Amino acid sequence: MLAKLETLGRRGAIASALQSVMGFAFVIAPWFFDRQVSPILPWYYVVGIAFGVPIILLLTWPLGRLADTLAKHLKPLPPTSQFQNVASEIALALNEPIESIQIHDSSIPNIASLPCTKGEIVVATTGALERLSRHQIQALVAAQFAGMRDRWCRLATRAEIMWWSLRWLFLLMLLGPFFLNIILVFLTYFGFVFYLMLPRWIEQTRDLCADIAAVKVTLDPVSLGRAMRLLGGHSKEAIKIEFGAWYFPNSPFLVIPPRTDGVTTVGGRNWTTSEEVELEFKLRAERAEALAAGANPSQYTGKEFRRRWRQLGNRP
Repeated sequence: MLAKLETLGRRGAIASALQSVMGFAFVIAPWFFDRQVSPILPWYYVVGIAFGVPIILLLTWPLGRLADTLAKHLKPLPPTSQFQNVASEIALALNEPIESIQIHDSSIPNIASLPCTKGEIVVATTGALERLSRHQIQALVAAQFAGMRDRWCRLATRAEIMWWSLRWLFLLMLLGPFFLNIILVFLTYFGFVFYLMLPRWIEQTRDLCADIAAVKVTLDPVSLGRAMRLLGGHSKEAIKIEFGAWYFPNSPFLVIPPRTDGVTTVGGRNWTTSEEVELEFKLRAERAEALAAGANPSQYTGKEFRRRWRQLGNRP
């Protein structure tokens, strides 16, 4: 069963990578067309540049340097002795070098692991230390470690960061061909709408790869599931967490990624961002618990999320 889930995770990571490459290519290509929407370079050059640049970024994106920069914007507190021991034990068991162990002053329960160039920086919020048990903290720290070590999770992480950075590339379009051709204006507009409306399945793919790696490493899916369920119960608080600088992607490094609070309306259904976050973590918890019980965890993948997502906002 775990092998089948691993196959789904690999396919999802590859699909999310291809989607991020396509998004970049969509934004880069218009720079090589004139006002008559004719290419200013031969087609093979346009295609090569539009797809070659994002593929190189995808394969070489320096996660360590990005984590280094994000870490500089944190305001850490010294760790408690218990958390110091928990993080150190997990790092020793996994042979994972640690640069530092920190506490982030926030009542919102969360755990982060930054894969910096000199080693991992492990961060727990004060809320996590107050509300999670030792075994649950262990499981979440191990999950973060395992996710950054797994090559498919790293691929999905790079894809997620690239997708996050697309918003800035759309803004760059204002400086170029955006003003030169009305067709490019509409292409950019619809591309941005597509970016905003697309379900966060790239992020869910990374979570799936991380959960699989975590279960293989921790061998304690019960504690992992309980921790996920508890975190999901604090979804209303979780969307307000401040971690690092707002202009840096921090979602891949946190167990609960920050969200923009809001209400979504689709087909007469209305639901809040926190309800969607709670749905995600309930599904992740059930997936870990299914692994512990010997059930089929493949029933708790993106397909199941989409089925439940279509039920959000349905009022009795």
